[in-house]
Parts: sequence; C-alpha cells; structure tokens
Amino acid sequence: MTTSIQDSWKNPEHIRLRTQPRIRDQEFFHFADLNTFIKQSGTDAEITVLDFGAGSSPYQIYFPKADYRKADVIELPGLHYLIRSDSTVPEADETFDLILSTQVAEHVGNTDVYFNECFRLLKPGGKLVLTTHGVWEEHGVPYDFQRWTEQGMRRDLRAAGFKQPEIYKLTCGFRALMFFFTRTYFTVRPPLPAPARLLFKAIRLVYSRLFPLIYRICDKYWPEERIVKAVEGTNTAPFYIVIAAIAEKK
Repeated sequence: MTTSIQDSWKNPEHIRLRTQPRIRDQEFFHFADLNTFIKQSGTDAEITVLDFGAGSSPYQIYFPKADYRKADVIELPGLHYLIRSDSTVPEADETFDLILSTQVAEHVGNTDVYFNECFRLLKPGGKLVLTTHGVWEEHGVPYDFQRWTEQGMRRDLRAAGFKQPEIYKLTCGFRALMFFFTRTYFTVRPPLPAPARLLFKAIRLVYSRLFPLIYRICDKYWPEERIVKAVEGTNTAPFYIVIAAIAEKK
C-alpha cells in the first residue's frame, strides 16, 4: 500500500491535476476550485510553512520564498518530519507562520489531536489553511475516517483553540451535482445484461464528449458556486464537495 501511494505521488499527473486542471478532466471542478482557494493564501513573504500531511506538496509553488517544511506519515524524499502515530510532530511550540493542511483531515484517526497540534505549532497571529471533504467517495491513503459539515468544522477548530475560524464551501450547488454525476457515470460498473451494457457504454461514450461543454456552461453561469464563504447561523450553500477553513491563532 505504501509503495503504491508513493508511486502515485511521484506521477507528474498527480501535481498537474491539482495545480493545472483542464476542462476535460473529470475532476476539473474539484481541483480547479481547490487550487483557487489555496492559491489565495499564497505569498512571496519569507515565512515558515508546515505542509501537514504533505504528500507530493503540489501547492508549495505558491510559497516561493518560504522555509517550506513537510510532514507526513509516509517516508518521502525531502520530508522534514515523520508524523507520529498520535498525529503529533517533533517540533517546538509556535514554530510556523502558516500551516497548510489540504485534503488530509479525513485520513486522520484522531482529529482532535491533529487540530490541537496545528494550534500548538502556529505562532501567535499564524494561520491554518485547511481543506477537507464535505462529501466524497471513500479513498484510503491508507485510511479514510470521516467527512465534515460547516458546523462540525467550526466546532472542532474552536475546540482546538481557534476562536473565529472562517469557513468556506467549495464546488457547490449545480457544480457539485454535475461533478458527482460525471464522476459516478465514469466509474460505476455497467449493467450485466448485454443490451443494457451496450446502451450504457454508448451513452457514456457520448457523455465523454459532452461533459466538458457542461463544465464550461457551469463555469460561465454559476461562478459564484466555486467558493462560498459560510455565514454562521444560515443555511449557506447546503450542497458542496469541500469544506475549507482559514483559522488564525489569536
């Protein structure tokens, strides 16, 4: 399992899909919106960054002058910290100006420790930039434990010490619907009876030519559904793929 994960992270397509998604990619909506959100927190400042669950570190390019350090549970080239089994990192308190956690929290078995560790490692005034799944298929890397809602993410970050986390929802509404329909249609098994299977495959072939056009239409007419800032106490964008947060240590 570990070797296969490492091999997937080394594949150039892994980073390309996350930082340069194309309209013909089935996962375009997800990775385009995710990339836009993370890029907004990028900076040329000489800060100290922890990529907490780094993987291939695709978003390091947005911190070109940072002292950029990587932590993961899997040994990787250039890794600075091997995350302990209790989700802690062997580093002193208040070391980092920014902690980046992208699509990691769903894989963490003890998220209370993980979020507390983010708070501990940040300097006063430092920020946590976090994204994880609101809704997604199961995908163990090597484990997959949970998903979040807006209220759940506020609760967990406040419990860790972040008093006023800003919560965002990514890939919402019709964008989320079309993304999941497309992804499901290309991954689900065709029906077994031969006539139904042939029809299913024929429609899938047609749709493979059609979905980029649908994606373009969504991009044009529903751009406001890419990134939506959640307003506490309201039912903001109830359908979404990614839940994200920017939380400052005050």
